[in-house]
Amino acid sequence: MRTPYGAWVATSPRTARGTPRPPVVRLAPRDELAAAARVAPLLRAARDLARWAADRVNGSLTTQDAAAAAEELELTQDELTAAWQVAAGARMLGGYGPGHRPDVLAGGDPEAVLALWDEALCVTLRSTELDGLVTALYTVGGPVRIDALFEAYETARQHGLPGDRPAQQPAGQAADRDPPDVGMLPAALETLADLGVVDLGSDEEAGVLTVALSRLGTWGVHGRLRARGWQVPVAGQLAQDRAAVLLAALADYDAEEGEAEIAAWLARRGSREAAAELMEAASGGTPGLRGAAFAVLDRVGDEAIPAVREALADPVLRPHAAVWLRDHGDDAELGRGDQEWLLVDLGAGLLEEAQPEDVVAELLPDLPSGGQAKLVAGLWQVSHPGLIGLLTALGEHHHDAAVAKAARKAALKARSRAAAGGKPPSPHHQRP
Repeated sequence: MRTPYGAWVATSPRTARGTPRPPVVRLAPRDELAAAARVAPLLRAARDLARWAADRVNGSLTTQDAAAAAEELELTQDELTAAWQVAAGARMLGGYGPGHRPDVLAGGDPEAVLALWDEALCVTLRSTELDGLVTALYTVGGPVRIDALFEAYETARQHGLPGDRPAQQPAGQAADRDPPDVGMLPAALETLADLGVVDLGSDEEAGVLTVALSRLGTWGVHGRLRARGWQVPVAGQLAQDRAAVLLAALADYDAEEGEAEIAAWLARRGSREAAAELMEAASGGTPGLRGAAFAVLDRVGDEAIPAVREALADPVLRPHAAVWLRDHGDDAELGRGDQEWLLVDLGAGLLEEAQPEDVVAELLPDLPSGGQAKLVAGLWQVSHPGLIGLLTALGEHHHDAAVAKAARKAALKARSRAAAGGKPPSPHHQRP
């Protein structure tokens, strides 16, 4: 039996169980972000307006002041209004007269520039419609056609992020928002583009405009969502963490990103140390964590063999360890029922994160239809908490009618056994 550990990077984790997950983002270096903030047209206009108003305006802009400023600074009235809101909200007014602070955009260090830009972002996103718009763009993780923007907004509004909703999406911050008014969309996108939050482009094939968060916008929205308690992973952040943290987080990464995180994690520790950490995490984890641990062990290679041999003494890890050792040319004995139990454990692990139809497509060994049906028919005898869930998935989603029928019959037998008192043991004693 060749174990399908590769399935842990073969599915689409961001849509597991039908719930969108935020993308794993790669944050640009802070000096690059600061350079982008320095040239953001709206922030520069707010700086210039604050400088212009330093010795001319006392309090608010009068109509006469606004007209004079717009003419001298070559701003439209809409641009002037947005610049004034940023200048006032980001505490730029009064800061550019004699004896006051220097021009942050021109001479400030990257941290000071980003702090100023972040204040400007907060001012701009005081409108819940704009706030919801950039949140939707963040959850999509790529360019969105303008004609599909409301669909992305609605998806983000309905789903938020997976897991504990009160901790990740506080009440009244996203789920209760109404979609932005279509009439305000062009002006809103222009304002966001002028601050450097979004990049506007086009889908040449479809002939429509597109919008996506810029690198600077991604950094800004990421910080806002983290402050609200959202779980928003960043590429490259797992290398220093323990194996259990790495394995749990891999469900949020696509195949390429996950391989990069694994490579960075392995590079920070020796092969034997990595293998020992992985076995420790697998021993106390869920079926999904066990499957992920042995998937990462494949990247360690033969130097993991001593640690895997030690895992033969663990009742839960023994089937995994024995098959893994055989796959790597090492002799290890498989007990009666080990392969069937392992198949159920792997399937239960995949069902923790992936769509049932994807699990069914990846799980069963490459056998003729009759062989698969015979294998599935006997699974009802396996003592594993995830057995009925797996058999149900096979019965509902396997493309071969004979295999699906065998799974449904096996699920019925397993339920009858459970009803008669044949309960499966606890997760740490799941042996047949």
